[in-house]
Amino acid sequence: RGKVYALDYSPEMIEKLTASIQERGVTNIIPLQADLTDFELPEAVDVVFSNAVLHWISQDDALFAALLRATKPGGRLRAQCGGGHIYRRLMPVVDSIEQADEFRSYLGQYRDGKNYRTPEKAVAALERAGWADARASTFDAPVTFDNEDDAALYLRTIILRDHLAHLPDELHEPYVRAVIREDIARNGPPFTADYVRLNMWARRPLSV
Repeated sequence: RGKVYALDYSPEMIEKLTASIQERGVTNIIPLQADLTDFELPEAVDVVFSNAVLHWISQDDALFAALLRATKPGGRLRAQCGGGHIYRRLMPVVDSIEQADEFRSYLGQYRDGKNYRTPEKAVAALERAGWADARASTFDAPVTFDNEDDAALYLRTIILRDHLAHLPDELHEPYVRAVIREDIARNGPPFTADYVRLNMWARRPLSV
């Protein structure tokens, strides 16, 4: 019975969402291409919900201030994304592979720029923006693969997507397979990506 404003920075994602909801005859979802650090909605909303997005945004103050402005007094924020000490097991493996001769010239200086907030950092950022009752916590959500091809697909499309963008196409597969095999050699089978998720809750005060 409600209405959803669905925001994404990527025009391609908005195109896919628009096609999907039109195909299904959904009329209460309004796709909007927007920068989450600086946007305006046609009206204030009751709830801000986000899943697996906010670790892509480095500008905490601009992000949480923009979300606050979009929310009605008394409205709520509920978000989950990558956070805390994410990939504590996997990243040393990745770093060692990137120092190999065939990859070092492309990735030797590369650093993952995602914003994996600790609960303390997340709460502080929410409170600076004016959110009330802010709280956050992390939990382990490891992803385990018995099949190397499935693990390679996961690395290509999620964890190492940005790393691969710095490599020529012919090195994508050797790089991903090298990461999987080195991880198994160090930590034992099966291959596991030690993902950590950050939960965030907050409320917009009745008056700001």
